Amino acid sequence: MIFWRIVDNKLYSVNEVDELGFEESEGLRIPDEYLDNQEFVIMRTCHGIGDWGLLSAMPRLLKKKYPNCKVYIPSIKLLEQLFGDLEKNWGAWSNPFLNAKTIFDNNPYVDGYKDEIDGEVFHDHYKINNNTNTPVPLIEQILKFWQFNEDEYKDSQPELYFSNKEINLGNKIIEEYVGDNEFGALIISDRYDFSSDNLINKVLKDNTIPYFYYSSVPLEQTSFNFIDKALDMRHMDMRLQLYIRSKAKLNIGNQSGALQLAVRYSDVYNIQRQSHEYMCRVGNYVRGENCLRDDFKRDLLEGSIRKSVSKTTTSMKFKADTIDFFKEGFENKTALEVGTSLGYGTKILSGLFKKVITLDNSNDKLYEAKENLKHLDNVEFILMDVYKDKWQFNENADVVFIDCVHTYQHLKSDVDNSLNTFDKPILMFDDYGLFPDLKQLIDEYVEAGKLKILQKIGQHTGKIYPKTQNKILKDREGIICQGV
Repeated sequence: MIFWRIVDNKLYSVNEVDELGFEESEGLRIPDEYLDNQEFVIMRTCHGIGDWGLLSAMPRLLKKKYPNCKVYIPSIKLLEQLFGDLEKNWGAWSNPFLNAKTIFDNNPYVDGYKDEIDGEVFHDHYKINNNTNTPVPLIEQILKFWQFNEDEYKDSQPELYFSNKEINLGNKIIEEYVGDNEFGALIISDRYDFSSDNLINKVLKDNTIPYFYYSSVPLEQTSFNFIDKALDMRHMDMRLQLYIRSKAKLNIGNQSGALQLAVRYSDVYNIQRQSHEYMCRVGNYVRGENCLRDDFKRDLLEGSIRKSVSKTTTSMKFKADTIDFFKEGFENKTALEVGTSLGYGTKILSGLFKKVITLDNSNDKLYEAKENLKHLDNVEFILMDVYKDKWQFNENADVVFIDCVHTYQHLKSDVDNSLNTFDKPILMFDDYGLFPDLKQLIDEYVEAGKLKILQKIGQHTGKIYPKTQNKILKDREGIICQGV
């Protein structure tokens, strides 16, 4: 990481550091002369809506501590001058430098926007590091550097101020779509990998109210398509979205700035994007949010390859749904994997079953898989051509994951061998909605009474996979069946 200084309207790269900020023991604080001047600038070096929103209480807190001070925000012009070369780092926004105005417009504690700032600017790299195992909000780390004590910064949750026009329009929309009823707000941003749908759905099902929603993909292609839809906010002005969120009974979704900004006004439930360790170190966290987490699943998915990166793997949602289905009641059972590839799926299976037997006809792939999984002691690797060699194993397989050749005859061979070799095994397939031969075969076996469907898993109908042969899912990505 690079530590930056901003002096006289110029950005300087000072040096590379392992961690931004200062240790408590160093005793470094903002200079007394700067505080005595009582003309302050709030500056971030990250420019997402949440990045700026995390510091949104700072103007009020500064005015409370220094009643005669002036508080300024850098203008769009100055931000572009300082950080224009880094604009692509915040690609989710057409112009990320507008986000400072989105957060601080109409704030009565802000004295204006500055095109030029003389002297040093003490931005978000100037903070007192948190060395505990508990997340501490970034604003508290920054305010400690600004010589605030705990009592002075404890009320530092994000806050927003709206104009009468925004309030009237927001109230009109709420009245039109939900009347006087309680409502929620859901956000599924483009950073969500759909690996924690079960945690979000539990909260949604416990709160059966209408939802204003924002989703980066059509809601029908998600597991949240059952909600009572009030209004799609995708094309709504951001400040209007934030006003509606501030009036909701609850806000839920994956970790995002728009979600965290509602925490002062609403119950907030989010799926953490970063690890606990990262949250503790960086402070991308606000007090009061309810972080939904499944450490067992997170650990199993650690290092998993996404389907957007490799067309030969499954989606994160498929992997997560697999964990959800098998995480209880299968810890003493054996799984057979037909098609090892590089062992990324094998790693997940090894955490769910007592033993995994994995088959592949490539010596090179098995060697690489063994290297990738050498830390595991419950995986047996077998070099085998499943279409030529006899299926003969020393033990029964309770579950068979079939991920080999996707033509009708090859799949028929895999299914018949599984049903004839093992006692009513559970069969799991990926690409059910992607390869017509696979879907045809399974549907025929279900209709003939040879298989029964236990659950469909993975991404939903309509999902597009640009790198794959058939591009668009015609049904769910995967399916779990059992021999009858």
